[in-house]
Amino acid sequence: MTGLHRSAASVAAGVQTPTGVQTLTVIALLIAWEMIGRTGLLFPELFPSVTEIFQSLWVYVTTPLLLPHLNASLYEVGGGLLLGTLSGIPLGVIFGSRRSFIQVMEPLILYLAVVPKIIVFPIFILFLGIGTGSKLAVAAIASFFPIVLLTIAGMREVRPVYLDVARTLGASKFQVAAQVYLPAIAGYVFTGVRIGLGASVTGALLAETKIAKAGLGFMIVEYYSQFRMADMYSLLLLIFILAALANWAMKALFSRLLPLPRGTQDAGVFF
Repeated sequence: MTGLHRSAASVAAGVQTPTGVQTLTVIALLIAWEMIGRTGLLFPELFPSVTEIFQSLWVYVTTPLLLPHLNASLYEVGGGLLLGTLSGIPLGVIFGSRRSFIQVMEPLILYLAVVPKIIVFPIFILFLGIGTGSKLAVAAIASFFPIVLLTIAGMREVRPVYLDVARTLGASKFQVAAQVYLPAIAGYVFTGVRIGLGASVTGALLAETKIAKAGLGFMIVEYYSQFRMADMYSLLLLIFILAALANWAMKALFSRLLPLPRGTQDAGVFF
């Protein structure tokens, strides 16, 4: 009996962990979805069985059917994140390096950050066409704002006394940048890049649903217009899995490079 009690206690403790709660939530949602689909309570055509969805997903995973569209979306998301990072970090450092810059630029960036990025998509189409270039541009501008804002926030964390001490000790500009600024902003920059990844995914795939020749968003709209609901849901599930894996990989990498400051663990901005 003691062994059974210990086993039950360990199972209960495991269920109460965040991973256990997440697992139970997913299982409950799958069961509820399957029951709705089989009983026909709510539009059975819109709720294909979980088995159908996973069968469709298995086809996409094991065949090259989706490869051209996956490549297009990965190019747009990855390229957009890269451009947003390469532009957001330097500008964030510049804008955050002087109080006068912050007072002028930060409000403007905040105002622009809350504007839906999809509204500038027609402008990108005019200059870049309906191919991957215009979607990459939307992804880049979407990822730019969280990265630049969090870089500015990191620069504001640099205390003037640290700079005064470094200069008093005769530190060069490179030493000040490497030993004072970098430790202060690294956690914020890493968090900004992670949030920028989500913004890049949203921007690129949303642009693909409007007008495109390839991409996962394009395929989702195609399946919706053909009422192939199981295929549509399987693509949504695939996007979720890929995004979760990318976010997990970035979190693991960044946590090894530098533990994030407590204030940036749950950074939530306007994206």
